[in-house]
Amino acid sequence: MRLKIDGRTVEVDEGSTVLDAARKLVIDIPTMCFMKGCTPAASCMVCIVKIINSGQMVPACGTKVFEGMEVESETEQVRQMRKAALELLLSDHVGDCFGPCHITCPAKMDIPMMIRQINSGDLRGAVTTVKRDIALPAILGRICPAPCENACRRAKLDQPVSICLLKRFVADVDLQAAEPYVPSRKPPKGKQVAIIGAGPAGLSCAYYLWQKGFQCTVFDDHDRPGGALRYSIDEKMLSREV
Repeated sequence: MRLKIDGRTVEVDEGSTVLDAARKLVIDIPTMCFMKGCTPAASCMVCIVKIINSGQMVPACGTKVFEGMEVESETEQVRQMRKAALELLLSDHVGDCFGPCHITCPAKMDIPMMIRQINSGDLRGAVTTVKRDIALPAILGRICPAPCENACRRAKLDQPVSICLLKRFVADVDLQAAEPYVPSRKPPKGKQVAIIGAGPAGLSCAYYLWQKGFQCTVFDDHDRPGGALRYSIDEKMLSREV
């Protein structure tokens, strides 16, 4: 099969794609969803080119060549179409599907989402994101060993993002709010749960069970809740007020 790409003639085997032909000519067509050895998905449209014969814009990775085909891969129109395809991809995809900080967090909190919400001034949204996975963020924001920060990619450039302090910040703002965040609750199930111990585990258990519609009663052998948080951790590290 003989065809032209950007005015240059190339000969390829029958069944080859425009991308195959371009690579034979060492013409660089960008790709994102394409992987050699796999059936082309042709879903990202970043490799779009124009077929002069028909005037169609098509993905180079999934378009088979035909005899006499003429292709444009570097016109302004093609570049603008690739840019539009990339903008559409980025409009609902902010980077990693799961950032290294998100993966490393023992609670699997959506840390990138929290940071974006803080950046945009949406502190209510940020505390909602935090408390979806962490019941006591003001406390954890003071005593967490921050494994997420050890995984932060920013460290390779200068220093990790201060994730733990950001979590503490949104939690403190919420504690001081006239109406602190209260999660939504499913309809009551008419069932009761007894929880032994009013430490962080017991309180977190009650917090999430309550959201699911269970009535909870927490028992403890101390006068006040908190467990080790209240009775074992140095008050200089974690004030009793928090």
